[in-house]
Amino acid sequence: MISKDTVSSDAVIIEAPVGLVWEVLVDFPNYALWNTFCPSCETELVLGAPVTMQVDLGFGLQEQVEYISLIKPQEAIAWGMENKPGDPIHAVRTQYLESLGENLCSYISVDIFSVEAVDGMMELMAEKVEQGFNLCAYALKARCEHLFGLTKNP
Repeated sequence: MISKDTVSSDAVIIEAPVGLVWEVLVDFPNYALWNTFCPSCETELVLGAPVTMQVDLGFGLQEQVEYISLIKPQEAIAWGMENKPGDPIHAVRTQYLESLGENLCSYISVDIFSVEAVDGMMELMAEKVEQGFNLCAYALKARCEHLFGLTKNP
C-alpha cells in the first residue's frame, strides 16, 4: 500500500507461532535462505547498531546502511536512515508482528518517509519499495510455515 509518505507491504497471515517468526526475522546471517529483497543483512540486535544490507529495488543489489531504532521482541523491529538535519529524505522501516493465536500471527512492513524530497522519492521509488516489501513478507511467510511444518512433522 502506498500513501503520500508511507509504503507498506500487504498484511500477511503466517501459520506459525509469533516466536518462530521473530526468530527468523532477527536471524540476520540467514536472510539469504529466504529473503530475495534483502539477501544480505549484517547487524546485531542492539539499539543503534548499524544494519548493513544488500537491497534489490529493481536495479540489482545495492548496499544500504541504516540503524536499529526499535526492538520489541515478538512485536516490532525498526531501522532507518541516519536522518541527519538537512538530509533530503528521512525514512524509518518498522516490521510488525502480531500474535493471532498459538500458531498464527500477522506481519506487515511499513516505511515512513519525511522531509522535503518525499514527493519526488515517492514518485520514483514507492512502487519498487512496495514490491520489495511484499517479496520479503511472502518469503517470510513461506520460510516460517516451512520451518513450523518441520517441527510438527519430524
